Amino acid sequence: MLNNFFNQLRDNPRLRWGIALIIGIAWLYAVLVLRDSLQEQTQQHRSAAQNITRLRVQLAQPEWAARVAPAKVMAVQLEGKLWQAATPGLAQAALQDWLSAELLKAGINKPQINVTVLEETPVNNPSPNQETGAATPADLWKIKAKLSFETTPASLMDFLSRIELYEKQVVVGGLTLRKEPTPRAEMELFGYFQKPAAANAKPTKESVPL
Repeated sequence: MLNNFFNQLRDNPRLRWGIALIIGIAWLYAVLVLRDSLQEQTQQHRSAAQNITRLRVQLAQPEWAARVAPAKVMAVQLEGKLWQAATPGLAQAALQDWLSAELLKAGINKPQINVTVLEETPVNNPSPNQETGAATPADLWKIKAKLSFETTPASLMDFLSRIELYEKQVVVGGLTLRKEPTPRAEMELFGYFQKPAAANAKPTKESVPL
């Protein structure tokens, strides 16, 4: 069978040219594939080298070390604006007591105050908080207060100013003003309470030697 093929190859020039063309095409294709692979690897190596160089330059910059201290100070300041409470119930009571006192100082009498704890939604949970559309950090209680009270422009501005200047953060989620039959305001406020540390909340029992 091989002898017959070689005889045809020797006697048929067109067959020889066809086989040579097939071999040439296969060789050219292999060369192109190898060239593309080499270019891709070269590009990946160049990109990795550029990233390493960029990181080295950034790490060598003295500003990064200088930014650490201000960042820590800012973190402490932000944490200091959080309310503190041992339980959700105490958090509700603290926010309600503070609101009642500040409303009284602003000249607002007999307000209606309803304080609730929003359902906890950890940050790593993709479902948003139904009340605000945002997730609440797992180490915080989010307390919601709904207020309704008769007011005047002066007393309302006084109360809003007290909220803004207070050392703890109180977020105004909504404000509705009604003129009839008497001037009345309806507000929605949120306070963030930091939960006690796990070590303090659940002290370990010391073993008693026998």
